[in-house]
Amino acid sequence: MSVIATQSETVARRSFPTAPPATPLTVDEFLALCERPEYADKRLELDEGRLIVMPPAGDAHGTQCWLIIRLLTRYIEATGIGRLSTNDPGLLLSRDPDTVRAPDLAYYRESVPLEEISPGLPKRLPELVVEVLSPSDRVGAVLRKVQQYLRAGIAMVWVVDGESRNVAVYRPGREVRVLEENEVLEGEDVLPGFACVVGELFRLPGVEARTEGEKASQT
Repeated sequence: MSVIATQSETVARRSFPTAPPATPLTVDEFLALCERPEYADKRLELDEGRLIVMPPAGDAHGTQCWLIIRLLTRYIEATGIGRLSTNDPGLLLSRDPDTVRAPDLAYYRESVPLEEISPGLPKRLPELVVEVLSPSDRVGAVLRKVQQYLRAGIAMVWVVDGESRNVAVYRPGREVRVLEENEVLEGEDVLPGFACVVGELFRLPGVEARTEGEKASQT
């Protein structure tokens, strides 16, 4: 099943305009741009030397990320393995031309002391990357980003669609799998032992119980 077929209808077709530089930006030039005040409320990425400017992701996107963080944190605390990097950590995926992508979540299998974690771009790539679709995302741009993750050596990518309530799972050399709300998302060899029903990624604590209570009071 193609992720485009299942997710394209829920992804807005607008893009945030940017003027590409005359020559490709290097990663150092990109990081310098990130410090400029005119980009303070924007999210920036570098795609083969081309600056990508994105608007803030929004409240629903942030809540969706938290729900995923919550489930992965439970797994990490139960197994004692790994750590998460959130809030759009930059990943240097390729050089000449340089590509820096900022996933919503990144899972690293190895646990290290906080003081050993780089304050800048990570020194190594994660095993899992999670992208949560935003209203400003375009299907082609998301798929391009996924392929860049896989080519760089990242073992698994999840693309989470809150509107369609499904997850597309990408692995190098394999067909994409789109899991619907009642299916089970597994960590496979990347997160051994992790499994959850996809619907858990979209369920806020207490909301269903309150909804059921309201229904009962009306009968």
